[in-house]
Amino acid sequence: MEHPAIWLWYPWRKNPEPPTPYMPSRRALKNLHGAVFADLSPVHKKKQEQMLYGVNIPETRTMKFEQQHPLLATALKQLDGQPKGFPFWYKKYPTRRHAYEQRFSVPAEMLEGYNDDIKKALSASMMTIQEKQFAQEAMYMERYAEHDFDTTSPAVLAVKRALKVRVLRNHLLTNPHNNIVKTILANTERKLKHALRRLRKVDFKKYWEIIRDHDVQDVLQPPNLVTYRQGSYWRYDWNAGLAISTQLADVLDPRGLNGCVETGRSRSEVARDLGLSYTRPLQDNEKKQLSDQALYYERLAKFKMEQPEAARAQERERFVRKFSGMFLKMDLKSGAPDFPSTYRKLLGTQVARWASKRHGPM
Repeated sequence: MEHPAIWLWYPWRKNPEPPTPYMPSRRALKNLHGAVFADLSPVHKKKQEQMLYGVNIPETRTMKFEQQHPLLATALKQLDGQPKGFPFWYKKYPTRRHAYEQRFSVPAEMLEGYNDDIKKALSASMMTIQEKQFAQEAMYMERYAEHDFDTTSPAVLAVKRALKVRVLRNHLLTNPHNNIVKTILANTERKLKHALRRLRKVDFKKYWEIIRDHDVQDVLQPPNLVTYRQGSYWRYDWNAGLAISTQLADVLDPRGLNGCVETGRSRSEVARDLGLSYTRPLQDNEKKQLSDQALYYERLAKFKMEQPEAARAQERERFVRKFSGMFLKMDLKSGAPDFPSTYRKLLGTQVARWASKRHGPM
């Protein structure tokens, strides 16, 4: 695996240290110059084969073992397949997070045959509050997970953080002065907000479902009216890199989005040949403009083909006219795109600036 390029920065140093490149593995086999052997040379390979496969156990030894220890031999032979007491329900609990009905993630099937005291001690009724919270989190994660080992998809993250926010807020109701937890709450709310904004792009229904079930609308409120009116709330998606995190293939046919390497067609030509259009329907005036343009260039090409010397004469004439134009002379006004602003000295107008000469109430 490539090593991530990490720039370390120690507060007492001036500059961050550049990343040190290192080998794929520090114990990798290297030659004298420190270059990695991609694979062994034939000689080395032969040596290694002799080392590994030279250890052959002759049949006679196994025969002798079976004769001397018949009981042990049968036991070991049985262990070759799936072992005797192998849990038949193992598919039900891919990770220990999935066993949340009992305490300590003990599956219910393991408690069969134990006496009632042990069953009661491990039952859900004996759970501490924290264990109940973890169980609830596991339930919700199982509900939103895309697969058994999914802990990172936006929906799962949003649910985990929503529950954590709820827990922290409950804690702060009874311990209002715990500033550390306040900080943790603020950070968790920020992360929850981010997860929800991602989820909003990826799966809109789940997004509203989580907001409804966990009552976290207040986390998503814009912080104040001023920045909201300047559009920062809706720019968040772009700044966080979530601009297009929708699965575009669900919305539109992605075949016309790439050019074709074999035929050398551009993207728009591929779309045209597939009969796909990615633009909005044009207005009448736009259609007219485009068709007129196409017609003009067609006629121009035809003119150049049919009467080349006339076309050349026309070009010559235009070239001359470009420099001897009567009204095309450059002057002060035509040169400046915004004359009154560029040359306000000439206009003699003063502009009120926001820098006052009088500093203070008077």
